[in-house]
Amino acid sequence: MSTKDEAARLLAQKHREIEAGISHILHVTGRVDVELLPDEPIKLLEVNADTVPNGVMPLYFAASPQSGIPYPTAIIEVTPEEFRRIQAKELDLPAGWLHLQELPPEPEPVEK
Repeated sequence: MSTKDEAARLLAQKHREIEAGISHILHVTGRVDVELLPDEPIKLLEVNADTVPNGVMPLYFAASPQSGIPYPTAIIEVTPEEFRRIQAKELDLPAGWLHLQELPPEPEPVEK
């Protein structure tokens, strides 16, 4: 079984494969004691130039073990301008969404 961090990286990789407008994906975490709970979702903030501005609106999904994501998920998709406003503290993330860590794209496999 994968950890939440591993599942978050896998989910980010899958989203980048199907969403060409994504420029950044951030794994958001809260307090450690909350993150350790199995029901606490993986939280991703996705910056997508191809989305429409809707503010900070999380979408929740059930766990999908058959897809390699054994945890529930919450995703917020924002425009680059909304992301700038989040960084400037003009738009708030949901309560408990405290720490943001960029999930860089996985490197392309090198052909031999």
